[in-house]
Amino acid sequence: MTTSRSGRSTLVSRSYDAIIIGAGVIGNSIATELSRNGWRTLNIDKLRGSGQGSTGYSSGICRMMYSLLDSVKFAWEGYDYFEKWEEHIGLKDPPGGLARLRRCGALVLRSPQSQLFLERVVASHEAVGLPFEFWSADEIQRRLAFDLQSYGPQVRIDDDSFGEPTGPPLKDAVYFPLTGYVSDPMLAACNLQAAAEATGRAEFIFGHSVTEILRRNGRVAGVRCGDMEIEAPVVVNVAGPHSAQITQMALADCNDMTISTRPMRQEVAYVSSPPEVSWDDGGEGLVCTDMDAGVYFRPEVGGKILVGSVEPSCDHDFHLYPSDPEAVYPGNDLASLTDQWTNQVYRLALRIPTLPLPEAGNVQGCAACYDVTEDWVPIYDKSALPGFYMAIGTSGNQFKNAGVAGRLMRELIEAGESNRDTDLEPLDFQLKRIPCGGSINSSTFSRKRSVLETSGSVLG
Repeated sequence: MTTSRSGRSTLVSRSYDAIIIGAGVIGNSIATELSRNGWRTLNIDKLRGSGQGSTGYSSGICRMMYSLLDSVKFAWEGYDYFEKWEEHIGLKDPPGGLARLRRCGALVLRSPQSQLFLERVVASHEAVGLPFEFWSADEIQRRLAFDLQSYGPQVRIDDDSFGEPTGPPLKDAVYFPLTGYVSDPMLAACNLQAAAEATGRAEFIFGHSVTEILRRNGRVAGVRCGDMEIEAPVVVNVAGPHSAQITQMALADCNDMTISTRPMRQEVAYVSSPPEVSWDDGGEGLVCTDMDAGVYFRPEVGGKILVGSVEPSCDHDFHLYPSDPEAVYPGNDLASLTDQWTNQVYRLALRIPTLPLPEAGNVQGCAACYDVTEDWVPIYDKSALPGFYMAIGTSGNQFKNAGVAGRLMRELIEAGESNRDTDLEPLDFQLKRIPCGGSINSSTFSRKRSVLETSGSVLG
């Protein structure tokens, strides 16, 4: 088997049971699940190794705070995979070591912008028995160096009113202890590649782009990569920000989707922790969602804080949806950080006034692409083309669900290839790892669903 974690690689065979387009954390999870169940799989990725696309730029946050009950349950199941990652991977010493979940807890500040989201989250947590605590303003200020003044709805930093209080101070927040993060998401994808390869039935090739979805007798027959044809009766689109291109390639004449995906450029900032609070691993840091300030943030190794946006309305005109996601990555036109970085950092400084602001020319951060749907809920489904399946619209909030998403996709694929119409008879997907048990209906993630009522942001 000639597989490689860097550079171009060659194939042992030209025929497989399933071809998976993409070698990010979810694509590799699907390979692990299928190969462990007897399928011969091939992952194809245009980059030079596993997890080098949107997975590698993920914030890696593992949380259960979602607007939908099914999403909460799905994420709790996914969290358990990362808590027991070595057991799931099944290898004690994979190349590069094992990814690690760093549990730190999460705080969602209550504000007019977060009120509805918090109501839904708390109701779902109560329904399934997930723990949470209410923190008063005094408790927040005792534990954290936060200014609880209200600054929402947010404006850009070039607005004269930026930083001016807009209402009474925030009174409380909700704390969720079962929250953490994986500081090396790319390593998680590499771990899953190693787990799949350990079955002896999984291959990976890098540095190749899919240029055509092959058909025969009204169904998928494989893919073309340049002048190379590779056969398979099943093809799975897990192409991240390139998913819309692959969908168009496969379904140009038979697309019955009511939900679509598109790439969305995002920036994440890294800043130093304030002097009076240790936000490093093992310190006082936590994941925080602050819809009043329009940011989320979490600890990062090395005494840093990672800061992202929760898409407040003032940012909407500054969102970019590039036709070519590659333009966002290093060495390309849209890779440089912009004043979006500054907006996110200064919003965080409203909440943490002692935050050390970096000097000009000393900014740290990255730009990358999300793969988003209209409601920020992923599509895990079949398609109108027999044999073509999709795990798309996952960027930004599905990293945590990689383990359980792989199993869901395996069950959907095996059902579809057994002639079950999951549009008419959705899967009753059993939750096997969480105390409340039960199931979720696979139609939650259907390509043909109506737009779901969510936060309308990366929070889901």
